[in-house]
Amino acid sequence: MRKLLVIILILLLVLGALGASTVFAAGATWSLVSVDTIDCAGSATTFSMVLAGVTDPSPYFWRTIVDAGGNRYMDENAGNPVSTDNGPYSWTLYNSSSGGPVTATFPLPNDTPITVQLLLTNGSEGPAVSGAIVTIDKCNGGSVTSITPILPASDACADPLPTNAVIHELPQGAPAFYAADLATATNFSIPAGTWYVTQTSGDFTQLWIACQANRVWVPSNAVAP
Repeated sequence: MRKLLVIILILLLVLGALGASTVFAAGATWSLVSVDTIDCAGSATTFSMVLAGVTDPSPYFWRTIVDAGGNRYMDENAGNPVSTDNGPYSWTLYNSSSGGPVTATFPLPNDTPITVQLLLTNGSEGPAVSGAIVTIDKCNGGSVTSITPILPASDACADPLPTNAVIHELPQGAPAFYAADLATATNFSIPAGTWYVTQTSGDFTQLWIACQANRVWVPSNAVAP
């Protein structure tokens, strides 16, 4: 974990991270308290969540996205919370395409890594401003392998994680480019690991690095399906 943090900090510096305000703006939070159950069936994987700081009128929406084995099993827009919705929740995973199209239905596949995005977005199609990304090694007797919190919306977050971002692996790492053009090569490479993919253009794929860093492009043939 320390090595990963150092890599991200180096990338932030090299990519020209935008200057952060010394005072962070208050914002609503959608926080993961615990992962309570893990199972392959619909409505069988559950999380304890807490909503806080929502005031009226609220621009926020709940969004839950579930990916496994290259398929999207859930993309739910659970509506627009208001101030009276602040408090604890039990959150479950099940068949829903109210937020966007899916390519498969529950049950989740056995022995397959799962990525769950528990998001609070700014607008129904807007960027994630709070929440968590949870990865699970498998649904059949599996366990949580990582939890990445999403920071609350603030003046310091110039590029929040897009809701359409999908996690992909760079098995060998890849050279970084400022644009989808061979003439825009940088003097650094993106290390091997998992990264958020936001779009493709020609032979290039764009990666989201962090809310305070510029996005970069890598050759698409370096990105695992």
